Amino acid sequence: MWIAVCVGAALGNALWTALSKRVVQSIPPLRMSLLMRVVQTGLLLVPFLMIRGVPASADFWLLIAAIGVLQAVRWVTIMHGVKRDYFSTYAMYNTAPLFTLLLAPATLPERFGPMVWVGVLAIIAGGAFFYRTSRVSAYGLVGAVLTALVNIIAKHGVNQVHPLVFLFFMSASPAVVLGVVYPFTHRSTREDVRWPRELRQLAPRALIAVVSGVFFFYGLWLDTVTRVTAVTRVNLIFGFLLSYLMLKEKGEWQWKVAGTALILAGTVAVAL
Repeated sequence: MWIAVCVGAALGNALWTALSKRVVQSIPPLRMSLLMRVVQTGLLLVPFLMIRGVPASADFWLLIAAIGVLQAVRWVTIMHGVKRDYFSTYAMYNTAPLFTLLLAPATLPERFGPMVWVGVLAIIAGGAFFYRTSRVSAYGLVGAVLTALVNIIAKHGVNQVHPLVFLFFMSASPAVVLGVVYPFTHRSTREDVRWPRELRQLAPRALIAVVSGVFFFYGLWLDTVTRVTAVTRVNLIFGFLLSYLMLKEKGEWQWKVAGTALILAGTVAVAL
């Protein structure tokens, strides 16, 4: 079951990211990240109110504060990278399983045998084949490290509350952080104050991101953060297909097919 929801999360993630390629060229990364989080929080408000059950412990709220800052930095970083080089940023971002495998045992009871290590390394090697046609993206690499940290914190969170409750706060907390930061970084001009139009543009993408997040968090609830993070990297395969079909990025497809084979082999090794 956990594998199925992880694949669903991967497809949704690849789809909303591909659809954001053109939009990010017209909306500044910080504002796009803010608007996406605001819409996602609104979409998650109803299920949050239905489930409720928020713990009052100080540890929980420290997790929420940390994840708000890390999420805000992560998505602004990724959006900047996508604006400059979509595919290399996306590929480097998908090295997150390696950092998760290295960092998770420090705070979680996760220990794995050789097969998981081999699988994760195969997935990373597959990503290397993908980005061979583009430059290495520092934005994507930073995003990968932040993703590992965010997912480890999220695993602690879903151990305390229902996955949808934590997903609500995972959208709301970076929205608050970005909302505080935005006025200090925004240059007011007539041209870029187009909130209603931009919200309409981003709403379908935010809906897909929410569905993807629901799948991911249920996967995180069912299994370890290391395995879930690794298996959801099949989004790189979906990203390849979508970039080929939607963005007409057809350069050196042979390397991407080789990367696909490595990612699939690694995913099987991790899942066994």
